[in-house]
Amino acid sequence: MLSTCVNMKIQAIDTKAYIGEQEFGSGILSISEQNLFWKNSNGKNICLNYPSIALHAISKDLNAFPHECLYIITDRPIEITDGNVELKDEENDSEDSDEITPLRFVPEDKSLLNPIFKAINECQALYPDQEMSGESDESEEEDQDIEENQFFDSSSDINEIKLSDQGLETLRRLNINYQSEKNADLIENEKQYEDAEN
Repeated sequence: MLSTCVNMKIQAIDTKAYIGEQEFGSGILSISEQNLFWKNSNGKNICLNYPSIALHAISKDLNAFPHECLYIITDRPIEITDGNVELKDEENDSEDSDEITPLRFVPEDKSLLNPIFKAINECQALYPDQEMSGESDESEEEDQDIEENQFFDSSSDINEIKLSDQGLETLRRLNINYQSEKNADLIENEKQYEDAEN
């Protein structure tokens, strides 16, 4: 049964959810003006308010992840409680838990990815960042220049991507983490090669 959220923008049935690299299940992804909501028949659910979404994009980099997907980074770390995905409270968020765990949604119908992305853009615009509300009209005009329907992958140049300051900072952190993991893999491979030679 489809969700009956108020002011629904779009729904995608048979959508798999992933927490990091781990599959969380297959269910219905609903984008309404109130929130992003995913739920499956086993009672698992993911509910995100738009201000908590720091970055969202369509990922088509199959080298980074084996499925085209909606890629989401939240402004706080993720935790799973009783089968539900929740965001940690800021006051309980310790400094050493500053890890980024992406959420990925993979609809069976890949043609829905772009409409879902657009719907999230429209809904996020209903919840302007309160910290940005006091800035000048010039910054508002710059925000309006941000391109829609951008596609990012591990080879994207973050200096050429037009996003909010928060979005760019998140991308920079992701790129640093990606490069660190990549370098660690290269070092490990070199060690294994040297051990094999010896």
